[in-house]
Amino acid sequence: MNVFKLLAPLVVLACTTASAGTHRLEDSLSHTTPPTAQMEWLPQTPGDRDGGMETWVRVHLHIDTRDWVGRSGRIYMVLPLDQASSIEAVWTTNGPLRSGRLVSGERALVWAGTIGSDSLRDQMQVRLRSGPDWQSASRRLNFHFEFDTD
Repeated sequence: MNVFKLLAPLVVLACTTASAGTHRLEDSLSHTTPPTAQMEWLPQTPGDRDGGMETWVRVHLHIDTRDWVGRSGRIYMVLPLDQASSIEAVWTTNGPLRSGRLVSGERALVWAGTIGSDSLRDQMQVRLRSGPDWQSASRRLNFHFEFDTD
């Protein structure tokens, strides 16, 4: 028996399943306006004695999808959990991506369908809010996007 004939279906199967799953998308051309944002204290209310901090920022998104043209799936925005205080992001969009909400450690669906072009572009108006335990003078939030293929 020819060993190559036996291995060929396994190689095809391995190549097929290797592309399925979750893939991080390149978005290095995305940028925010302003480039840095200053968190400000929220006024205390009778219902929320702890207060917290918030800021608003506009995000100009440019997500590279050229490797996935013709593939169907879902794109998620992700904010990894870190050691600092929890952050809530709430956003509206102007283009193909969905408006939504997420908290540190979560991911939120922003797009679903078949990728039809080399990139997805949109603008998000994002409100970032933290609890009163925000202690950093500066902090980098590492949002990114993931594509789950069907």
